[in-house]
Amino acid sequence: MIYQIVRDFAKAKRGCVRIDLGIQHTLNTTLNGYLEKLLYLLVRHFGKQGTNNLHTMFIPILTNTDERNPKYRRTVHHKMFPISGFFPPNILPDEILKAGDKRVRAVFVDSCNPLLTYPDTAAYEQAFQSLELLVVVDVAMTETARLAHYVLPAHSQFEKWEFTGFNLEFPQNGFHLRHPLFKAQGNTLPESEIYTRLLEAMGAIPKQFPLLNKIAQKDSAKTAYLGYFAALAASFVKNKKLVPFAASIVYRTLGQTLPNDAASTALFLPLCMQYSAQHYKAVKQAGYKGNRLTLGVNLFQAILQKRSGVILSKHNYDDVWDLVAYKDKKIHLAIPEMLIELAQLNQQTQGTTDQFPFILLAGERRSYNANQIYRDPAWRKVDAEGRLRMNPEDAIYFGVETGHSLQCISEHGQIDVVVEIDEGMRKGVVSLPHGYGLRYNGGQAIGPELNRLTSLMHCDPLSKTPYHKYVPVRLEKPAA
Repeated sequence: MIYQIVRDFAKAKRGCVRIDLGIQHTLNTTLNGYLEKLLYLLVRHFGKQGTNNLHTMFIPILTNTDERNPKYRRTVHHKMFPISGFFPPNILPDEILKAGDKRVRAVFVDSCNPLLTYPDTAAYEQAFQSLELLVVVDVAMTETARLAHYVLPAHSQFEKWEFTGFNLEFPQNGFHLRHPLFKAQGNTLPESEIYTRLLEAMGAIPKQFPLLNKIAQKDSAKTAYLGYFAALAASFVKNKKLVPFAASIVYRTLGQTLPNDAASTALFLPLCMQYSAQHYKAVKQAGYKGNRLTLGVNLFQAILQKRSGVILSKHNYDDVWDLVAYKDKKIHLAIPEMLIELAQLNQQTQGTTDQFPFILLAGERRSYNANQIYRDPAWRKVDAEGRLRMNPEDAIYFGVETGHSLQCISEHGQIDVVVEIDEGMRKGVVSLPHGYGLRYNGGQAIGPELNRLTSLMHCDPLSKTPYHKYVPVRLEKPAA
């Protein structure tokens, strides 16, 4: 059957593969991603309409991992390297607790809740309680925020300018800058203001930029902001220590001249200029006017004004090969580490045991678990308990029905769950949703705290990605 599927895919006029957490959070995570890409590359389902393609990136979220880069460094305890500029969450507790004098001593948490959403809640609790400084920037008093030394409340998503960085379309790439809908309530600030104030208080940047402010007031789109950026560049030449804080400097100076309190969007101007220079032809094909000096400015103006979003660029399919990062514009298929992993597949010993005979899919997406702003349990109209879904035959074995309780036990911990019988579940496999285990108004956790069951060590050996979709567990009836 597998051979037939591969042959059919290879013979298809067009084919596209899209993977998600099902194989990204299970055994052989990194190898899965590699083989998925080989599948469409080797049969040439790439760089054409209806196939897999690359895309441009407007917001530079990801970077290449390059050992020759002076910024490249490994962590102290795990000797882990950054992947696309990021370190995996699985290693953070050890880097806090086990790295000696060079341990991580301070952590900033922005818009996430590691105590619940990262693997091994118990390890994160111990690690974060040992920190010398824990600061949380968020819109809700999360479980992580309750441990913080400082909580800096941010505007909600309806009170500020906001965007999503994952604009990944091809050949047309879109971007949506969402406008604030309401005036901010209470003693909150947008993140740009929070971080800029911190930099000013630390003395990392001056509180005043008289020359830049003066030029920014006079400069405009008509002059392509040439005077302002010339003055900004001169400031960086004079003081190179300011370069890492360019975003806050642009926010504090040029941002104050933008209409509708849009200072937080000021960084988009240099990003638009950079994007337009890099993809000049594609931006022009999207309908924007201007030369190489003014095109980016015009793109920025369109982003600010069009509340429903814009098309950033329109590419041709041949452009895909220009987006390949290698200088030779070829895709290098043979990755030694992956070939070793592939050769060792038949030696794999992961699986269920008599002690833990079930596989838990930890973190299923359901109707009411989109994010952790759903803190009031009354907001969950469906699946309020975050039930454990299981096959009817397994339910009969345990003598339980929908609404009954069980204990879900892993090698690492245990939680109480409420059962829901689901014919769509495979025998021997159970699932629980993410986004539960929240405390509302200081009360008890509501729903499953999944990461009481997961371990830091239960992860991919290369990327350290957790095996959330493959957690061996056993089920037991609670004691009478």
